[in-house]
Amino acid sequence: MHSQFLALRFRLIGAGLGSVKGIDMKNILTILALSQSVIFFSASVFSSDTTVEPLYTKSAKVYNSFVVDAYIEYYRGRQFQEIEDVDATELRIDLTVPVLSRGQLRFSLPFYTDGDGVRISDGGKTDLSGNGGTFNFASLGYEHQFLDAANDSIDLIAYAGLGFRTAKLKTDNGDYMNHRGKNAEVGVRLDGSINPSLMLLGDLGYQYYWDTDDLNPSGGDDKFGHLVASAAIIKHDDDLKPALELTYRGNFGDYNNLAIVPELIYSFDAVDLKLGIPVGLTNDADDYGVTLGFTYRM
Repeated sequence: MHSQFLALRFRLIGAGLGSVKGIDMKNILTILALSQSVIFFSASVFSSDTTVEPLYTKSAKVYNSFVVDAYIEYYRGRQFQEIEDVDATELRIDLTVPVLSRGQLRFSLPFYTDGDGVRISDGGKTDLSGNGGTFNFASLGYEHQFLDAANDSIDLIAYAGLGFRTAKLKTDNGDYMNHRGKNAEVGVRLDGSINPSLMLLGDLGYQYYWDTDDLNPSGGDDKFGHLVASAAIIKHDDDLKPALELTYRGNFGDYNNLAIVPELIYSFDAVDLKLGIPVGLTNDADDYGVTLGFTYRM
């Protein structure tokens, strides 16, 4: 029954996304087909870790098991240093492993980007593709939980990590994007329950990039920093969980990317399936997007 039900859900999601102009359904359906095989295998596995998170705001709890997250993100109208109005699909996987009694390591790997945009220099169209990400670099971070809701009313985690670009992104005019790049991030996350069915989550972080290439949306400098923040509310007392997030990336100056993201999360046993529709609220924000998430708790 789980397999038949999930197959139907994937067909419905695919049909819905196919109606959104500009989405590369070939890439999305390929990943969904691979994910389906993993989900069928894991649906019979029960995990004691029942932490369910929205797409962008992570929990402030330390997991009690190994967790795999996979994301397919489509966005429309994103801006970078030399290319604007970028419509692209990016794929990423995260692996999180608990360590010690209050810590965990999180490894994030963007492994595919495909899209197109407009060159700022001459207004010409250009493709953008490669086995890497844009703002998302391959990174390894450590997270430590300082407060536990069972004893302190809220959960609180502090985190820090380092990242680097893993693959350059090709364009069709002989140039490359992200043929170099490094970043570091620090931040804190917290969460707590409003009542037995509603939870609030918040994330406040800072990402600093250096030695980058064609990435800074403010232009010019290959060294820049972004505040990366999000807040979410999730109703978690049923298998189908609605959520709402507010996300921000920017410098409170010449680049401010603010979006609202309504979401639906379907949970069963050790698996979460997530669907979000980011909608830009500022001039620098993406026009809109579609994000699919898959979580498996071992």
